[in-house]
Amino acid sequence: MNGIFWLDEYQDAVFAELKKIPWAKTTGIYPELPDGFPTPAVFFDVSGWERSGSEIGGNVTLELTCNLYILRSFVSAGGQDEEERGVTETQVRNAALKMSDWIHGRQFGNGSAPAALVSAEPMVWEKGESAPEHAIWGVTFTQRLPVGADPFEEPDAPVLKEFWLGIFPDVGPEHADDYILVAKSEES
Repeated sequence: MNGIFWLDEYQDAVFAELKKIPWAKTTGIYPELPDGFPTPAVFFDVSGWERSGSEIGGNVTLELTCNLYILRSFVSAGGQDEEERGVTETQVRNAALKMSDWIHGRQFGNGSAPAALVSAEPMVWEKGESAPEHAIWGVTFTQRLPVGADPFEEPDAPVLKEFWLGIFPDVGPEHADDYILVAKSEES
């Protein structure tokens, strides 16, 4: 199976799913943060990768380390009944818990393996000398992703419709009834 050819393909697939989260007022790719964005917000980042210990396709399989940053402005909570809704820190922590559940097992893009949650923790972003404007939690996950063209894929090869298994010595046309159907495509 062929994998992705550009990291943008994977990021676009993740971003498309993030935009579907109903409570996230702003979604984006970190570090491209818009000025004055409304919160709660979720930003996605691929922080690094290494070669995976197991191949799932493509020319090489990479294990990506990714982060989801969940932000809630301290100002946006002003005027709310904190006993009813909780303080900003509690709200962002609850959102991080939801995102931890949301990301685990999710697949994005061409042939990615299910995402595996690693951790979630509070974060502080330095923004000059001023006090932090947002409560922030980061959710870290890994995901295996095939990259490049699969060197063994034959684009014109026929697609198998059925796979039968014969056990020696009962093989050959005279033992057709002895074969076991192992797999069958939905098309056949």
